[in-house]
Amino acid sequence: MGPAPVVSISSNAAPCSPFAFVGRVGRAARALTTATSVLALAVGALILAPASTYADDAVPSQEYFSYYSFDSARQKGYTGKGVTIALIDAGVNTSAPALKGANITDKSRCTVESNAEGTRHATEMATILVSPYTGVAPDATLYSYQSTNSGTQSGGTCAANGAELNSIGTLINQAVEDGAQIISISQSDSDSSNEVKWAIANAVSRGVIIVASVGNNAKDENSNHLSRWSGVVGVSAINSDGTFASYSSWGNGVVTAAVGGPYNTYDASTNEPTTVSGTSISTPLVAGMLALARQKWPNATTNQILQSLVRSGLNPNHEWNQYTGYGAIDGGGLVIDDPSQYPDENPILNKPGGSEPTPDEVGDYADGLVNPVANRGVPDSYVYRGADDQVVLYQSELKTPLHLGTSPRYHRK
Repeated sequence: MGPAPVVSISSNAAPCSPFAFVGRVGRAARALTTATSVLALAVGALILAPASTYADDAVPSQEYFSYYSFDSARQKGYTGKGVTIALIDAGVNTSAPALKGANITDKSRCTVESNAEGTRHATEMATILVSPYTGVAPDATLYSYQSTNSGTQSGGTCAANGAELNSIGTLINQAVEDGAQIISISQSDSDSSNEVKWAIANAVSRGVIIVASVGNNAKDENSNHLSRWSGVVGVSAINSDGTFASYSSWGNGVVTAAVGGPYNTYDASTNEPTTVSGTSISTPLVAGMLALARQKWPNATTNQILQSLVRSGLNPNHEWNQYTGYGAIDGGGLVIDDPSQYPDENPILNKPGGSEPTPDEVGDYADGLVNPVANRGVPDSYVYRGADDQVVLYQSELKTPLHLGTSPRYHRK
């Protein structure tokens, strides 16, 4: 497939929002600074460019904050209060000036040794999510989970205790058990194992939204990112004028898009001010806006929140394409329109081209009917409630409890 076409949303006026949340898509484009280097992180390449100097202890301003009018959102009480977000990334530097006062807890079961770039990336993701200064959801609770990627220098205690402690599947399951309502993941992951599949099913069946980046290599990278899985909100990047970002990858897993930069930060090797752009930036922006919607509509189901996301997308008639999904996110629409008007059905379980887990598999998982013998990799918290008594023969090998014949499906009329 050739280069991505220019996809513009600037001609589609956003619904009038209380704080111009959709961004000023009709304004003139702000040119993104020419990239000077590309970071080959597992999180996906972030494009770096020179930025104006600011004091080491200062918190730099961010264009997205004014673009989405988050100051107005805060004035109206949309701060993510009462919502718990999980961040799966390298180690977060919670002493960073931008995170002073943020409610962040490291919930990792083991620790990795992050390199400078990994720490920078993870700290940026946390800053976008919950910084009291420039965060989308400053009053949300953030749980951080340390994963191993090329942003880590060594496996640390995770390597010593076994890789399963910080695999993507394990961390998703742990975040679900810890009570996270939204999980933000800005890194690539091509693991197609049953562990990841059933971790996704676990999250979907329990109403936890996973938001994941789609990559920055300007090509179809669906197979290399978590966005390929059913129920995952895949996020691509747009420019501030609404056009599709030249660096953004795309694919059948894309659900929405958000501005991908420029983000003011520092070069981890020189500590000089610079800017970065990428779907890594877009992803926590979407996760944060979903947290605001979750705060505003606590009685709506997760499926209804997702229905609102796709029905308010800024593509013409909210039609799907592989570049921006249903269209760039309209954060204002998410907090204006009551999602309870929409069906309690997950709109992104059947992704174009087919995806796993299937709706039937998610339903079977929710009802305890996934056979843990035939499907090794289900979470330890899973309870088998089916009627196959042959499973008992393998009970000593299984970590999952067995409650034979108790599936709610057997008792539905």
